[in-house]
Amino acid sequence: MPQTFNRRHFLRATGRLALSAVAAPLTAPYIAKASASRLTVVSNPGLENATLNILMEQQGFFRQFGANALIVEAAGTSGPFNAIATGAADICMVSGSNIVLPRIAEGAPVKIVGAGMRKCALTIFARPDDIRTLADLTGKSVAVGPAKGLLHMLVIQLLRESNIDASQVNFIDKGSNDECHEAVVKGEADACCSSISHLNDDDGLVTISGGNLWETLPRCVFQTAYAADSALRDQHANIVAVMAAYGALYDYLMSPAAHDAFFEARKHAQKKFDKASAQAVWNFNQVQRPYSRDLSLTHDDIDYLQDMEINFGSLKQKLPFHSIADMSPANDAAMLRVGTP
Repeated sequence: MPQTFNRRHFLRATGRLALSAVAAPLTAPYIAKASASRLTVVSNPGLENATLNILMEQQGFFRQFGANALIVEAAGTSGPFNAIATGAADICMVSGSNIVLPRIAEGAPVKIVGAGMRKCALTIFARPDDIRTLADLTGKSVAVGPAKGLLHMLVIQLLRESNIDASQVNFIDKGSNDECHEAVVKGEADACCSSISHLNDDDGLVTISGGNLWETLPRCVFQTAYAADSALRDQHANIVAVMAAYGALYDYLMSPAAHDAFFEARKHAQKKFDKASAQAVWNFNQVQRPYSRDLSLTHDDIDYLQDMEINFGSLKQKLPFHSIADMSPANDAAMLRVGTP
């Protein structure tokens, strides 16, 4: 993305998704300070993120915490990070991407500020005839999307921690995780790493033993939140308000009270509503409670992510926590939530 890519052009290109005005009365100090400027929150245009964006607006969490924020979309796995690194956006709250740490190490003026979905909402699907365990993937073709992409890295880590030689597996690029799933259905691959949204699909595929990434990679944070250094410096109060709103959204999303609103939001987000898929995501959210509540990450969380990137070859060396992460907004957001009715 060229450096001339600026905020005005970005907002024109992506369009406005959601804008919540600062709520009154402004009693908390963070809410009062947050009204000074608007924070641009960027996300991918995928179905899960679109559902969250709709729920955020419909339930009024930005207004509840006085966050002056605009949600916009940026296409592609690197779209949100590029928008923030070039100054076109300020913060991304839900990002399943493995470019964040390498790009920060290269000098991008960005820091990790917390977690969105902590548990990996992915599993290994295959036909039940000859693949039943991770060990059975040896010698087989596994659809994981682009080489060096997130799915590829996560499956490599999964095999590594299961003491299975990943060099004996034939990884193939079939696109997004939905397209990877479809490739197995069509017989173009033996197995795939794909979303839990396919768990209820009636397509003959099954999950394999050891293939649930939220169980086998419990230390792996699936989605990190990250923000521009300039926003952390100049809009701390607004970032705090936005993060408090997302913490409330995640709590709501993982509660039975969100059932009707979740299905309505997903119907609006999906052109052709897939009830089975929506139910699979709902069940996962209720049973696994995958989202972060206080949004913060520990040194151990960041160390694990760095080690995984180093083992994968996308990061050369481990960097000090303070140079790549800032948990002060997440900590302040947790305090704001405690003090907000």
